[in-house]
Amino acid sequence: MSEKMIKKSRVLIAALLGTVMIAALTLWGCGGSGGTSSYSDPTASITTTKTASALIEASTLKQWVDEGKVNSTDPANLDKVVIVTVVAATNYASLHIPGSQLLNYSTELAITRMDGVATNTSEVPTGPLMDAMVQRFGITKNTTVVLTVSKGQSLMNTTRAYYTFRYWGFPKERLKILNGGDDAWNDAATAEGWGSAYALTATVPSIAASTFSVRSFYNGSTANFDSRYSIGQMLTLVDNINLNNIKIDTTGVSIIDARGGTNATKIQNAIMDDYAKYWTAATGKTGIMNSQSAQIAYLTAEGVTAAKTMNYVYCASGHRASVPYFVLDGMLNWPVTLYDGSSQQWGSYVSTATLNKVATAWQTDVVTPGTTINRTFNISGVVPIVAGTSVTLDAASNAMFTSITDSRANQQLNEDRAYFTSGSAVTTPSTGGGTPGGC
Repeated sequence: MSEKMIKKSRVLIAALLGTVMIAALTLWGCGGSGGTSSYSDPTASITTTKTASALIEASTLKQWVDEGKVNSTDPANLDKVVIVTVVAATNYASLHIPGSQLLNYSTELAITRMDGVATNTSEVPTGPLMDAMVQRFGITKNTTVVLTVSKGQSLMNTTRAYYTFRYWGFPKERLKILNGGDDAWNDAATAEGWGSAYALTATVPSIAASTFSVRSFYNGSTANFDSRYSIGQMLTLVDNINLNNIKIDTTGVSIIDARGGTNATKIQNAIMDDYAKYWTAATGKTGIMNSQSAQIAYLTAEGVTAAKTMNYVYCASGHRASVPYFVLDGMLNWPVTLYDGSSQQWGSYVSTATLNKVATAWQTDVVTPGTTINRTFNISGVVPIVAGTSVTLDAASNAMFTSITDSRANQQLNEDRAYFTSGSAVTTPSTGGGTPGGC
């Protein structure tokens, strides 16, 4: 072979190797996603806070602390981490992970808002309230939020916060729940000798507020609000199942009642579930969430699999149901929607109410029109009388909305969607990092 041919071959080989390297880096950096950079695409790009699921262990959080990510003030940091302790103020004031901030579970995660023809006391914060919260935490477009609870508190606090952040557009790869909460952090620090700098503390960090708004997540889609179901949507769903328009077979939908215990009544077609079955309890400590394989085995036994087109979860007030919501969304990546009005709202919309009785179309204890099937299942066959005092009836709405499908009666969606889409600037925050296909 001539020297000229040899040189030409070397150039071609070098060019080919360069192409292969670029392709490999593209696949590694974008998870094989074709170079997309969508904040909500878990395979969009690789950075250091991406994990296999939205559930993390104490060792992972310690690594982020050691790397200086927690409450970072470096504007160039694309992986800032904010730790949020979701408890009552007194619990937080006692002890918390260094650098963590308080999200008051008692006052900030459930407010009274209009839904249907009455107010409900367990709805998510409004857009302005959510913005005030995330700005207080110093959250920016490149922030990963780690949710935890004080020692001995329920992991349910974090799952309710997770649902709230998801509702307001936060992608799951930027949300993490610390498995076992502060107890797990404290146990790991003790067992592995992390040192006094990692000990739980009563010191409240000084945080510079941000100007970030949830409206920055808007990119032409409001699909994030599909994570919640209103009373009108739930009534319509049950009616359609009763009418056989929607299937509840192996590839259909599921309604999951996560209250636990023994309940005489439930929403018609619901599977009886128990929110406490998703973690392993520890005496005096926060429970440890079960493994992904254990969650799949449990749900399969309940009749819920990856083949389901949608899973609708509810409980007493929308908080316990956030546990299976997190498992389905954050751990398994299965479709899920939370009916946050839950049984406190459903049980007050009855025909037998002695106070605040809703119009006939909205009554939950009547037979679905065109069928012989009641909207509510009762073991005894008779729906009990409910005083209906847990809701404040809005007379104008009750008279105006004669159909459960009237979109005007989904007041929360209308209000929140209007706020979400009202930002003057639309930005696309970057994705959290780790392994392709993770969170």
